[in-house]
Amino acid sequence: MLELLFAALIDTSVAVIDPGTVYVHEWGAVTFTQEQVFFGTAPLEGDIPAPLLPDDWDEPVARAPVVYFYGAPFSGVFRVGVASGAFVETAPEPTSLSDTRPMPMLPESYTAQWSLSGDLEGPASALRETGYIECIPADLMESWRTPPSHVLQFSDGTSEKFVYYECALTPLESSSFSPVILNGGNARLDHAYQGQAVRFVRSGGTVSAELIEAGGALHRISMEADSPEMVETLCGWAGGGMKTAELQAMWDTWSGWVSGSSWEGDELLMFPFPSTTVEGMTSIRLVPDQMLDVEYTRFFIGFVSAEHSSRAPIPEVTS
Repeated sequence: MLELLFAALIDTSVAVIDPGTVYVHEWGAVTFTQEQVFFGTAPLEGDIPAPLLPDDWDEPVARAPVVYFYGAPFSGVFRVGVASGAFVETAPEPTSLSDTRPMPMLPESYTAQWSLSGDLEGPASALRETGYIECIPADLMESWRTPPSHVLQFSDGTSEKFVYYECALTPLESSSFSPVILNGGNARLDHAYQGQAVRFVRSGGTVSAELIEAGGALHRISMEADSPEMVETLCGWAGGGMKTAELQAMWDTWSGWVSGSSWEGDELLMFPFPSTTVEGMTSIRLVPDQMLDVEYTRFFIGFVSAEHSSRAPIPEVTS
């Protein structure tokens, strides 16, 4: 068992690497507040509107998503599409940012595009010297740079190890973000959800965590900085598709907020989104200049606050 855990924590991605393939990995986290769904921080300068200013948010900053590139060296165009919503932060600044609504009266939709190249032998990032993203602490950005991904060279002459974007999403219906149900400005985990979740409980100024499934607690999870349990849980949810360093960066991003108990409600639920929901939130596509295949792995988690009155948001399984 210890040997298996050690192997999982070294690298959860076990697929054979094809030298003719570029591998695109993305992790993200989504918080739900009032009737908005946020990936976002500060509004993007320019013509793209911000649905809600940061000072008005009920939830703190949601830092996601972060995109990495592995495999064959490449050059080309990387696109991110938001089918119903708007970008509120991008880094580096995209080469182009387009309104893709077919008609003005329809919900907002945008596409951001970066011209870039990726090479593991590329030079050190110029962006690292400046800190670059004002809303992200420098030490957190260094955590994001830990995975052994390509150094990306952008058309403006800058370089970085990832593409970072944030957006606010407008739900088209109450089930747009399944298994989260939106109702009257409130968000809750669907009672029919049968997967795992981590339940964080605030008590006496401290926050404890437990892994739950089908309404019952499986076991307590340590939230100490040097404990691998939370990252091991994320590795399991990702199904072996993500690298451990990526999931460690994800938990580094959120652990301070979770343990600081600055979230609303008495309890907080963290859970994985199904791939169908992820694809409905945003789309990503790399179009390489070379004759290369592209494979995508996208892993998103959600955070929903809950009251003690809904102590068991995931129902017991009955036969």
